[in-house]
Amino acid sequence: MSTDVRNNCRVISLFGLWFALNVCYNITNKWALEDVREKVIAAASQQNDFEISYLSSSLPITIGCIQFGVGALYACFLWLFRIRPVPHADELTRGMTVVKRNCIGLVRMIRSAQLAESFHIAIVSSRERSNNPSPVTLRDTSKIAVYHTFGQLCTIMSLSTNSISFAHVIKAMEPLFSAVASWLVLGQVMNIRVYMSLLPVVFGVALACAGAKEFSWISFWSGMGSNAFFAMRGVVSKTVMEKSASERPSDINDTDVDQRERGHLHGSHTQISPANLFAAVTCVSFLLSIPLALTTEGSILMMLANQSAEKERQDVTETLSYIISSGAFHYINNEVMYVTLSKVHPITLAVGNTAKRVFIVVAGIIVFSTPVSVETAVGATIGIGGVFVYSLMKQWYDISDKNNTSQATERNEDDPTTELTHTHIT
Repeated sequence: MSTDVRNNCRVISLFGLWFALNVCYNITNKWALEDVREKVIAAASQQNDFEISYLSSSLPITIGCIQFGVGALYACFLWLFRIRPVPHADELTRGMTVVKRNCIGLVRMIRSAQLAESFHIAIVSSRERSNNPSPVTLRDTSKIAVYHTFGQLCTIMSLSTNSISFAHVIKAMEPLFSAVASWLVLGQVMNIRVYMSLLPVVFGVALACAGAKEFSWISFWSGMGSNAFFAMRGVVSKTVMEKSASERPSDINDTDVDQRERGHLHGSHTQISPANLFAAVTCVSFLLSIPLALTTEGSILMMLANQSAEKERQDVTETLSYIISSGAFHYINNEVMYVTLSKVHPITLAVGNTAKRVFIVVAGIIVFSTPVSVETAVGATIGIGGVFVYSLMKQWYDISDKNNTSQATERNEDDPTTELTHTHIT
């Protein structure tokens, strides 16, 4: 079996696993949101002066925070038992060294007023840190984590206020957002015909929304926000992984690269793997989501805590099982997504993400008996068909542009007048 065939089979397997895990996550996540809303509304009805919105009743931010926490615990388990190398370990060690040296310099400054020596310590410390850059810095990880946190929380809010099928029809617009993000961030401009092929996607989503029996503006704008945040996450993540690959030391062979992609390669020259990058992103997202949950839903959590202290506690075993299992499915499916992202273009990933929604929408309709109108079905079909056409158009023009570039390069190398012209100009 050739290397190309092996790589294609690996990518197809990753996409299949990613689809299945996403279906499991969305179903368990919807069950968790519905169970939490039922318990919160029942508790709020016992207090006449307590007002609660439909969105907040399902505690979407808190559930998202717990899901991040489940993933963070799993990642810390892998790091604790040395199953995977700890990311940013060298960077954190250098940071602690800088802080220690600067503190020593501050003490010397106070004791003997040796300002020059103290400033020299600070300058040398920062210079040593810049001479040993980390391939993927904590700043890169934090930037990805911000997009990931808000994208995931917007997705949960969209799912909490409407059906799974409606939320994922809205999220079918992600290829459009990814194309715009690739242009703004990476400077990648595609052929105008490729952009035109996205118009059926927009039309199909609009038709599906117009025919929805239970339309929700909160779900709509939350889904759009999720598209924007996840598109930026995909583009920035691709940039970070390409930087990590380009800065690979020359003494690392292909076997080491395969081990690094699985997260098993240790050493000072190890670039962060896609799975390990997502683990670090999840930990940062968990820390970011804690103040968000306390700020937006802290009053509801306090109300539930006071009622549980005054009365007998409700049986929340089933609800917790839904939340924890959805957190596990969410982490694993996103870890698989990050591995897939390192092997494909962000827009190709967005196209696969849209095809994945077919399975999610069908599963949601079957499990929750969601009524679907003719307009919604036709719109979803047009949107998904438009994504397929867009994928073919992009691949066609990418190959065409690559062939034209290679032919132009060969023509310049074979033409002796090119060298004479440059010599004359010089």
